[in-house]
Amino acid sequence: MEIVPFRAPARRRLHEDVAEQLRDAILDARFPAGRKLPPERELAQEFGVNRTSVREAIKVLEGLGLVTVRQGDGATVRPVVDASLELLGPMISRGGRVDLGLVAEMTEVMRPMLLEMGRLAIERCRPADLPAIRALRDVVADAARDREARFQALHDLLVVLADMTRNRVWQMVARRLRNLLRQEPLATARARLRRDPARFVPRIDACLDALDRRRPAEAATALQRLIAVLGDVGADLDQRSPKPRARGASR
Repeated sequence: MEIVPFRAPARRRLHEDVAEQLRDAILDARFPAGRKLPPERELAQEFGVNRTSVREAIKVLEGLGLVTVRQGDGATVRPVVDASLELLGPMISRGGRVDLGLVAEMTEVMRPMLLEMGRLAIERCRPADLPAIRALRDVVADAARDREARFQALHDLLVVLADMTRNRVWQMVARRLRNLLRQEPLATARARLRRDPARFVPRIDACLDALDRRRPAEAATALQRLIAVLGDVGADLDQRSPKPRARGASR
């Protein structure tokens, strides 16, 4: 069987590195759905590891829903759409590339979902909820902080809004979404953002001001405007190609 070339795994937990490389090979369709992975012996030889590491790596892939393992029949690749949502991060950003098509699909799902969560959050808001929003607002506004930490404060804001709904399912969904948004591939993609997280602050302030004045309709409108941007995962990804150098320009 043809072996896809791999690099020697890093000396961390070997099976995690092997699993990551096999995962990317599947996501890149080097192992298409329905195809069997090479036998453990061949993979162990290719990676330069023992068969136990390969076996553990395949268990990771099975847990992600990328392969089906049958005793005596090896591991068969499953369609990616059957896999875990945990794969969205590496599917969106890997190898220095961002899949803008998948970003658009994720936005299409997230935006209406978050708008409904925001509506319930405003409807069920209590005065005791507001200090947590203000604290996160201050983190987002603090230009002295690391930019990724400020984006993570926005992810925490989604969780606070979910808690305001008093709905356990929304609370679970928001925490799962926060974990997804904090995956390393998406953090890498955020490094390409053009604008500052502080642009969200006026929308947060408008929502807080309306809540302080007990104007839920205004608060709902302000929050919807905020969530419309938060839910647009790809709105600020830098899609611009480097501008060509003008002729005669100095180097």
